[in-house]
Amino acid sequence: MTAIPAEGTGGRAAFAPRARPGHGRLLPLLTAALALAIFLFDTFSPMKIAVAVLYAIVILMSVGFLDRRGILLVALACGGLTVVGFLVGLRQTGFEAHLLRGIVSLSSIAIATALARRSQAATAVLRDSERRWRGIFQSVGVAIWEEDFTRIHGLFEDLSRQSVPDLRRRLEDDHRLVERCIALMRTVGANDAAVRLVGAADAAEAIAMRQHIFLPETVRTWRDLLIALAEGRPSFTGETVLRTIGGERRSVLVTATFPVDGVRSTGLLSVVDITERSRAERALAEARAELAHVSRIATLGELTTSIAHEVKQPLAAIMTDAQACLRWLDRPVPALDEARACAGRITGQASRADHVVQRLRDLTRKAAPERVAADLDTVVDEVVELMRREIADHGVALHLRPGPGVPPVLADRIQLQQVLINLVVNAVQAMETAPRRELAIETGVGPAGEGLILVADSGIGLEPEEMARLFTPFRTTKPGGMGLGLSICRSIVEAHGGRIWASRNADAGLTFHVALPAAGRAA
Repeated sequence: MTAIPAEGTGGRAAFAPRARPGHGRLLPLLTAALALAIFLFDTFSPMKIAVAVLYAIVILMSVGFLDRRGILLVALACGGLTVVGFLVGLRQTGFEAHLLRGIVSLSSIAIATALARRSQAATAVLRDSERRWRGIFQSVGVAIWEEDFTRIHGLFEDLSRQSVPDLRRRLEDDHRLVERCIALMRTVGANDAAVRLVGAADAAEAIAMRQHIFLPETVRTWRDLLIALAEGRPSFTGETVLRTIGGERRSVLVTATFPVDGVRSTGLLSVVDITERSRAERALAEARAELAHVSRIATLGELTTSIAHEVKQPLAAIMTDAQACLRWLDRPVPALDEARACAGRITGQASRADHVVQRLRDLTRKAAPERVAADLDTVVDEVVELMRREIADHGVALHLRPGPGVPPVLADRIQLQQVLINLVVNAVQAMETAPRRELAIETGVGPAGEGLILVADSGIGLEPEEMARLFTPFRTTKPGGMGLGLSICRSIVEAHGGRIWASRNADAGLTFHVALPAAGRAA
């Protein structure tokens, strides 16, 4: 109810029914005409029926153009007309029968009034809720599209009736089906943030230009979204790239909520611009890769003597075999079999030297990580072959313990070698003053099926408080150390979805554990 000043009241508040906006004059006129027709028929018709119950229709029709006070006034008017009709009709019918019809009519008017007022109250609550929702929809700082999935659901049902065995596989393999689903998705609305995100002039342009903002990366994410919808999941989240109307690429995080209550047909797509975050992440990844490359070069610098020996040894063998080959050939009767054997050994030693040089080139070159299925035992063998001289020069006894059934891991082989070289160098240096110098490298299978590498030494070990800071950048226990080696090792391992940690041995030294997910389970 709303109090409004009526004209001619000298400014005093008078109460009058208010018509609801948005309605023409036709419905009020029809309602008044129906009320008049019911009154005339009820008053002057010789039929002995409760015609006045039809006033309930008049009351329900008034809901469409009057407020709650206006409906109450209409109900009182209908009740008054019923009483007038009752009094006039007493001349034609008996009192008791006419009274019963009057009571039934007034009861129906009262019931219709209560239902109309309740309906109007519920409608007002719903309208207020819709207004608040629309206010939030427009004012929130996140770009939101409201999408109607009705036609996509219909397509999925048709495919189910056609006995499509695996809708997920069909969406993954059939690019045209994905494009068809995208075309069937109807955009109902877009808020102001969505308009700004795509650089549109208004919501209508943002909706009309939807296909323009899609890139191949966007379509792949929409495929995953459609799979989530087909599988009945309530929501979906993924990262993708879209193009603004002006042609600028934007990295975005998409979150979709699907209608799962069977009542609503629309869902919401919220889109958050993460372009700056993606740029920062790329810059951080590039900085980490550069730091890892510098660390790799620095580590190889510490192994100069060992590397020189690994190259010099096959070259010396080549020189010896070459001289022997020449002597066999210089004989009065050339010993071709012996010369051929020398040539074969030369080839083998040249291949050995080439492998050493190639491994050094791989470790020193700057290239993007390339993850392939890597055998941990092979990685260990390659590192040991490169560092065998360094280990021997420090008087360290090496024990290799390959485990059975070690699964391949999905990893960049060079980065994995860098981690292992760093751990071996640290272990060798930790045993410089130890009376017993033993290094064990072991491979195995973890409790969750992951691949394990264990590097154990018999060095001086660390105190518990130092163990807690072992992987902290720029903290080192070595004179002249930078304190970056173990930190970089952790970054590399964690980038592969794995873990690295250290434990104190029961007798002496430390054991470093590297756990990497198996190739079939790597994220």
